[in-house]
Amino acid sequence: MELEAKQPVGESNNESEAQYEQSSFEKAINFLLCRGDLAKQRLEAKPVSFFELFRFASTFDKFLVACGILLALLCGIGLPLTTILAGRLTNALIVTGTYEGNNEFRRTGYTYVILFAIVGVAMVAISYTQYMCFKYASLNIARNTRSEYMRSLLRQDAAWFDSQKAGTITSQLNENIDKIKDGVGDKVGFILRGITMFATCVVIGFAFEWRITLVVIGLAPLSAILMSLSSRLIDKASTKQMKHNAECAAVLEESVMNFKTIASCNGQQTVLKKYASGLRMARKYATQIAAFSGLFDGIFYCAIYVFFAAGFYYGGYLYKVGIVKEPGDIFIVANAIVFGAYFLGILSPHLMAVTNAKVAAAVIYQTIDRTPPIDSSSEEGIEMLHSKGSIQFADVHFNYPTRKDKQVFCGLNFDVKSGDTVALVGHSGCGKSTIIGLLTRLYECTGGTVSIDGVDVRKIKISSLRNIVGVVQQEPELFNGTIKENVRLGKADATDEEIIEYCQMANAHGFIEKLPDGYNTMIGTGGIQLSGGQKQRIAIARTIARNPRILLLDEATSALDAESEITVQEALKKAAFGRTTIMIAHRSHKELLQMENGIYASLVKSQQFDEDLHDTAIVEEDRISQLPHFERSGTINSSFSARGSSSHFARGGAFNPDAYSSIRRKPAVEKELLLDDECLKQGRRGLWHLYRNCDGNYAKLGSAVVTSVLRGSEIPLFVVIFKLTFDGFVAANPDTMMRWLLYSFIGFIALGVFLLIVMFLANVFFGWTAECVVDSLRFRALSNMLHQDAVYFDTPSRSTAITVTRLSTDAPNIKGALDVRMVQIVNNFVALAVTLVLGIAYCWQVGLLGLGFTLIVLLLLIVIAKLMDKTNDTAIKEDLSGQLSIEMVEQVRTIQLLTREKHFCKRFDEKLDAALVLQKKCGPPEAVCFTITMVFPYFSDMVAYALGISLLYYGHAKADEVFASAMASNSGGWAIVMLSGCLNTFLGASASVDSILRLVYAPKSQKDSAESEMKVELCGNISFDKVRFSYPTRPQQNILNALTLRASKGQTIALVGPSGSGKSTVISLLERFYDATSGSINLDGHAVKRIPLAELRQQIALVGQEPVLFSGTIRENILLGVENKSDDDVADACEMANARHFIEAMPQGYETEVGERGAQLSGGQKQRIAIARALVRNPKILLLDEATSALDADSERAVQEALDRASSGRTCVIIAHRLSSIQHADQIFFIENGSVIEHGTHQELLDADGKYADLIRKQDLTS
Repeated sequence: MELEAKQPVGESNNESEAQYEQSSFEKAINFLLCRGDLAKQRLEAKPVSFFELFRFASTFDKFLVACGILLALLCGIGLPLTTILAGRLTNALIVTGTYEGNNEFRRTGYTYVILFAIVGVAMVAISYTQYMCFKYASLNIARNTRSEYMRSLLRQDAAWFDSQKAGTITSQLNENIDKIKDGVGDKVGFILRGITMFATCVVIGFAFEWRITLVVIGLAPLSAILMSLSSRLIDKASTKQMKHNAECAAVLEESVMNFKTIASCNGQQTVLKKYASGLRMARKYATQIAAFSGLFDGIFYCAIYVFFAAGFYYGGYLYKVGIVKEPGDIFIVANAIVFGAYFLGILSPHLMAVTNAKVAAAVIYQTIDRTPPIDSSSEEGIEMLHSKGSIQFADVHFNYPTRKDKQVFCGLNFDVKSGDTVALVGHSGCGKSTIIGLLTRLYECTGGTVSIDGVDVRKIKISSLRNIVGVVQQEPELFNGTIKENVRLGKADATDEEIIEYCQMANAHGFIEKLPDGYNTMIGTGGIQLSGGQKQRIAIARTIARNPRILLLDEATSALDAESEITVQEALKKAAFGRTTIMIAHRSHKELLQMENGIYASLVKSQQFDEDLHDTAIVEEDRISQLPHFERSGTINSSFSARGSSSHFARGGAFNPDAYSSIRRKPAVEKELLLDDECLKQGRRGLWHLYRNCDGNYAKLGSAVVTSVLRGSEIPLFVVIFKLTFDGFVAANPDTMMRWLLYSFIGFIALGVFLLIVMFLANVFFGWTAECVVDSLRFRALSNMLHQDAVYFDTPSRSTAITVTRLSTDAPNIKGALDVRMVQIVNNFVALAVTLVLGIAYCWQVGLLGLGFTLIVLLLLIVIAKLMDKTNDTAIKEDLSGQLSIEMVEQVRTIQLLTREKHFCKRFDEKLDAALVLQKKCGPPEAVCFTITMVFPYFSDMVAYALGISLLYYGHAKADEVFASAMASNSGGWAIVMLSGCLNTFLGASASVDSILRLVYAPKSQKDSAESEMKVELCGNISFDKVRFSYPTRPQQNILNALTLRASKGQTIALVGPSGSGKSTVISLLERFYDATSGSINLDGHAVKRIPLAELRQQIALVGQEPVLFSGTIRENILLGVENKSDDDVADACEMANARHFIEAMPQGYETEVGERGAQLSGGQKQRIAIARALVRNPKILLLDEATSALDADSERAVQEALDRASSGRTCVIIAHRLSSIQHADQIFFIENGSVIEHGTHQELLDADGKYADLIRKQDLTS
């Protein structure tokens, strides 16, 4: 049929997202709210209003928030009342001349003590209930927002997903919604309570003495300004720190997840240098943050003491001249204003949390409210219950919205009749897979029409359209769960018998039955527990279950060996019977060969297939109706492939056999856990062991401890100086009073300046120490992981993903035991200890009572902290919603094509509900801890004064002693409040320390130690003699059984055979990812175990089926693990790999950034760079595991020729399912069940008419 190609049509407008620039008024407000560097700041979206944060709150949630707000206001009013009570008690102590036997004094004193108790009990009830209200409401709102956001994600079109940066979606789902939870939770209570407390304190101040209030109230705006400036400077440094931390995280994840590629290239040192460089840059800005924090905190505390001293000195003057009648009023005003100003000053992070929540909500709501042009949840359109399956492409124009400059289709025309089978062929990036995207309405054409049965697909209801179209992709996407559950995604009501039938049709039933749990076998995220061929067969079974009218096969059998492929092809023929089928493949078909001058025939010649196929094969060939001829097609890589797909090789498992290799039996897991504990058996002491691992940082750590101890002297010195103030007011002579107040004034100012210095130094030293120690542990852990044997990662609890998670999350947690939080721990412990001693020294009875009360509260807090830690750990471990959300986001297109959005949303909601129950269990202990820390200082005052009044009444103590001892107990209470804020983080760091140290001290590979002592320049002779091998985690299952094979210098040998026969294991043993169980492996007559690993891998190069590239430039990827190579060497290697032309055509050439996992390049381009990486090493032995499978026919031929040239003088070991690529090998070894069944040249094996010849016939090849 005639195919037309027209000029490109105009580009359609695509929605763009504009940034929201803040107004000057908003910038001024945000300056006061500490929003950072606002001169340059542009937000992703206009922040929502505060009330819009509660958009997804239920009526009950709104009731809880309203109750929380009311209680926070009551708390803000109630707490400052204690300053009045304390002031009145102080006044009674000052003005009462005789205490012993004074009933009026006793009655007055106990009246205030009882009021203390009433306020305290009320605050207990109010604080606990307030926290629980905000806690439960915020958890419910976050759960509902997550659910709605996930629903909106599953609605979005493919073009929207193409425009999203990697990790942005999951980051929004987690971090942004966590910010919303923060902004609607207890932070609201803190803000309202703080503002109400300040307002109440101001009212109290003006009510009792407005003159003193005017002097002291200047602290409030000063504290706000200081916090704002601090936040702006910290924000700048924090942004830069996060940037470098993100770069380090990318290096960490890429290197660990692809550790085999790193090891095979000897790239450990290259990666570690890059990681260390990023850590150094992040450490620089982290230390700046600690310095800014210490400096401004010091200035803030210095200001507090200056204003506090001024208030008392001025109040003393007013008392002296008779303006102030009661000295207690001075204590009330000064304490109240400083108290209110302090709580107003610490609101900055809480205000920032609410502002961040409003911005985060705006970004989240944008997605939730977005109505995509192609809405998979839409009920609009024609419901096609019955379809014939005819397809028409008429004058179709298309370009991907993210790359409008690249036209994919320029007037594409072709028809497919109902029931016909069509093959689509062409170069990589010509648009073959795009046709599938247009047929399923993942994308819409920019011009022309795509029709099914004469109906424009844009008029068909999307779910109806996708239900009549079944897709099997090149990279199969499976979901975490059982095999049965994955197949049932194709048909929700499928019975067990039907599932077995579908799997039999897909040639999957056999291997499934051999698994320990059969169809109930858990396959892991993305089907990671299965081999590529097994995953493909499950995906085919799932598609067959859907019974689609139109079948779209995108290289559907590419992952299968020849034996399985022919069986699955027959199954697909049965499945395609009566259906319209479109196939995408690099392989050829007989009918197209008859077009001698056509593109298809030239592609076949490129693959070196013989055109004289058997007549029997002609009969069995699929009938090809049409051949779309793409002219002027773009050359971009198809965007149809599922997001986040990755092969076993990309995740560090390229060399596992095609069997259920990753499913571990219980004894193996238990043994592995015992080994984990063995790693820390000697010297494991939690936090103590952390401090023993501060080599090179003990001077900084010692300086930090010393300055923190000095910082801890603040509260005891405050008690001593405050006693001078009390003594001054007790003095009968006004001049003596003013002299004592002057001493206290100077003392408070000196204390403030002292605090400024020691707080700055303590923060800097501890922050610097924390960064250095944690960076060292990170570096040592990564270094140790990159030098591990492959078996280390073979068990689920030590998988590469879990290792990355440990390093990413546990390392920052360790800082809680070393950074500025450690300043709080040390100084408050010191303050608590010294104040308790002071309390006993001033009045031993009151002091001992305070000590007992404090110890009880401390023990209670520790018990609660451990309970919280245990509850939080359980909640985190049992929360599976995060794992499911990542899976849903990465495989969203598969979910949409299966029309299973509602099913996955329901599953996600179930996981959220289960997690919510556990998260709510954390509420009560957290609320108790919050309540204790809020009211303890006031109960401490109450108990101390109750005993002190009694002691004064009976003549067992003096007034100044009782006052000083009570102040010491009260100040110790505040030390506990400050301590409790860091204690949970501090204790929680212990588990993280153990986790990281397991990685640091995991026994390193012994392969490069005493046994590896020879230095050999290899020639390339390889011999395997009676080699047996079983994976250490599955010793009962032999992979190789007395395997024997040889390759002489310069020979090319090929390994063929069914999946799981042990071919890839041979490569694993040559690279020494594993060692043979028995038998010998020799290179040039030397035992491979005696050759140092680095030297061995320097002379062996590996090219896998799926290329693994790393973030960085093309040059950096090619030179991974290689030194002393010139630009000419790189260019020559690229020339040999057929990569030089496309690289030098790029604007940046060899300095082009390839992106994460090489995302900026097509599959063929990535593969050619991987081949160049192998060739630049000038290896003596070249290992090719399906090295050209990702290339189109023309590129494959060119690269094959390059590899042929590269193999000259080298020994090559080739694994290939496509037998045409290995016909000219010097020796071909057919491996089955771990043994060589037959070997010889291509012709010798054909003459033997054995299993190899049978494979040849199955692939329609001739001699």
